[in-house]
Amino acid sequence: MNPRERVEAVYAGETPDQVPLILDLSHWFKKNFHKKFDLTGYQGVDEGLVSLHKEVGAVCYCEMGGFYSLTPDSKDIVFSTDTKDGIFSTKISTPLGTLFEERSFSNNSYSYNIKKHLLESVDDFKIVEYLMDHLTCTPKWDVYNNWSDALGEYGYPYTQLPYSGLGYLISRNFGVEPTVYADIDYPDEMKLLTESVNNRNLKILDSIIDGPFSTLLISDNYDSNIQTKQLFDKYSRDYYTEVARRLHEKGKTFAVHVDGEMRGAVTWMAECGVDCIDAATPAPMFSLTPEEVRRQAGNDIILSGGIPATVFGLQATDDEFIQSVKDWLAIRHISPRLIMAAGDQVPTDAPLHRIKMLPELVAEYGRY
Repeated sequence: MNPRERVEAVYAGETPDQVPLILDLSHWFKKNFHKKFDLTGYQGVDEGLVSLHKEVGAVCYCEMGGFYSLTPDSKDIVFSTDTKDGIFSTKISTPLGTLFEERSFSNNSYSYNIKKHLLESVDDFKIVEYLMDHLTCTPKWDVYNNWSDALGEYGYPYTQLPYSGLGYLISRNFGVEPTVYADIDYPDEMKLLTESVNNRNLKILDSIIDGPFSTLLISDNYDSNIQTKQLFDKYSRDYYTEVARRLHEKGKTFAVHVDGEMRGAVTWMAECGVDCIDAATPAPMFSLTPEEVRRQAGNDIILSGGIPATVFGLQATDDEFIQSVKDWLAIRHISPRLIMAAGDQVPTDAPLHRIKMLPELVAEYGRY
């Protein structure tokens, strides 16, 4: 089997010849190849990133830019962005008010940290709700097809929905503390805002669902220490269940990017019909061992991840890295619903020789 066929087999519920290997090398590539970090994302195929995935023998599955565009249907809504002195700013003007965000570039992390959140108070929620009602989705399947063709057997592009309502607030545009306090102090406003975002996303899904992709990803950056079961049940459970239902009706699959503490969350998501936990990060970065993750998730959901950033990068030795890979691959004997990947992106300090070790390690310790 070739690398892409292994991924396809796992999603089809079949057992491949060995555990598939996929990696998100986009952040590592930008840092180590001295590429400008553009927050607007890739506008087309980056041949350097394609070549890197082929060189290291890992399937590319995400961070290829957007496969659709969102544009306002009213001239009264204006988006503008600007980058100056390492500050990336976004301004959204609407008839109900203006939203403004600032992010500052850090060379150490090679990323843009949030300096000022887009939303400052619950008073801004009405602006977001208005915006969600006035966005139009236009698919860009030519971009998808260009990436897929360029990557060949090393490509399995996921199509991505924006943050869910809860993720929009807690992970991205409002912050943890303001979101938690708003849930307590302004439950009606929280419900309206999250439903507005979720309903917009379902309209996007309807616009793209017949596209050429096989798997859809929601990158909510979930962490059950923060996004508790109470919050999940209130704001995410019904939405995830509906996304899964619509995808499954079309013969497509559903992945959620967790990238945080999985304890409990893998069970809740499995109950919703989620097919894959992406960026599954076990101990020592988070609390669960690979075996414990599998036990909580059950045997039917795909676990994609396994290598914590703290082990992939320079904080750990080669021996510790190899042991982490072997521990993750060992749970293939419990269920073949398994993908070898980084716990989120490959960190920028990961040595190239470790990345290149992975195909040999998977071939040795990940065969069925």
